[in-house]
This record gives sequence, C-alpha cells and structure tokens, in this order.
Amino acid sequence: TDNSLHNTVEEEDDHNDKEEDTNISQTAIPTTVEPTLININDINTNITFLWKILAFVTCIYPKRIFTNGHGTGEISNWDLTDQSGSITLVAFNLNSHIMTDKLKKNQAYEFTNLTIKSAVDIYKTLPHPFQLTCTNGTRVREIDSPFVLEQNTYNFTPLNQINSLPLNSIIDVEVRVLRDFGISTGTKNETIWSRRDIHVDQDGSHIGMTLWNEQARLVKKTMINHRIKFKNVKISWFDGTRFLVSLANTQMKVLPN
Repeated sequence: TDNSLHNTVEEEDDHNDKEEDTNISQTAIPTTVEPTLININDINTNITFLWKILAFVTCIYPKRIFTNGHGTGEISNWDLTDQSGSITLVAFNLNSHIMTDKLKKNQAYEFTNLTIKSAVDIYKTLPHPFQLTCTNGTRVREIDSPFVLEQNTYNFTPLNQINSLPLNSIIDVEVRVLRDFGISTGTKNETIWSRRDIHVDQDGSHIGMTLWNEQARLVKKTMINHRIKFKNVKISWFDGTRFLVSLANTQMKVLPN
C-alpha cells in the first residue's frame, strides 16, 4: 500500500511539473501583440507592425451620398489631430453609420485596426499625404485627454509661390483683403450654402479666393483691408487661373489692423 501511495504522489508531482512547464511556456509567448502607439505625422503605407493612435476629433464633415456600380452609398469624413499633426478618417456605408454615432467633436479616442491609403488630391482637405479608412475590424475607444491640444500652428506659404505648387495643395496663408464681392446664397441637395468671393494681397502678389459657408459668413461687414490668417485652404483652378478656396475645416482668424 505504501508503494502504491508513493507512486500516486510521484504521478501527481509529474503532472504538476508538466502544468508548470506549460504555464511558463504560454507566458513566454504572448497570444496577442499590443499595438504600438505612433504619431499621426509618422503614418505611411510602409508600416509593417500593429499600431494605434490617440487623437482628438477636430472636424466633422457633412455626410455625402455617392453612386457607383454597386449602387448608392454614403461616406463620412473626420479630421483626427494629435500633437504631431492631422489626418483624415474616412468611413463608408455601415461603418459610416457606426462611426457617426461614436465620434464627437473635440473628444479624444484611441483608434486601432485602421487602413492606411494615399490621399486623393482632388478630395484632400489636409496636407497629410495619407488618409485612414475604417474597416469592419476598426476599434474606437473614448479616452480622457491624452495631451493638451495646442492652438493652431501655421506653416505659411507666400502667395508668390502658389503658382509653383501642385494643384489641390493644402496650405496656410496670411493675407490682406483688397476686394470683397459680397455674399451669395443658394441650395444644393436641400442644403443652403453661402459663398463669398474676395481678392487678397501679400507684398504685391494678388490672388482670388472663395470662402464657403461658415467662413463666408464670419465677417458681417465688408472684409476690405482686413488682415486674415487662414489654415487649410486649397489651391484650385478655374478658367486658366489659380485661386484659393476654403474647406469645411479651414480655420480663419481676423487680425487687428
């Protein structure tokens, strides 16, 4: 009986040893890899590791409807901003609905499992060469503010360099208004729009500029002789002439004379 008991204890010890070995080995090889936190300005299509960003939603664009060979769909866009810069987030159809319910302006979130794509120049609203697209696997978690979002930093482009830049470039400018042609309004897809055409100057260089909606209505009286800083305006083209156009995320600040 003593031998039988001794054998049983040895078998249990062997079993426990094996369990301990298994646990050690499972601990040494993690089953999940924690995404690496990266800066928005470091986002590119050469990234080969799991990553995440912490960012504020700084602009929510009007939802758009599109039609293609698969039928009709919807697309939503947001600007995401961290301490390094800003990038566009895009979501289609069901993901557009889900993200619209989740994302609130000026709230911070952790984003994982997003797809990186080159930004299409004609649709760009930010200088970043890439954009992020939501997938069915995208995860978004609301978080406390991970940092203090600084006031706008400007990277001004002189007006005399605009003709040498690619069309659809997104730039910042500081200008003086020479002419103000007034505000016009209309409707498109049951939405009221406002437009204001102005002519601006900087050190003898002149260019036309079109302000839309919020930016068009910001100054109630004439804009003539106002000095204004613009962040995120697009270089556009019409009838052989370049001009600047405001976007939904354009920041506009009237300076004291």
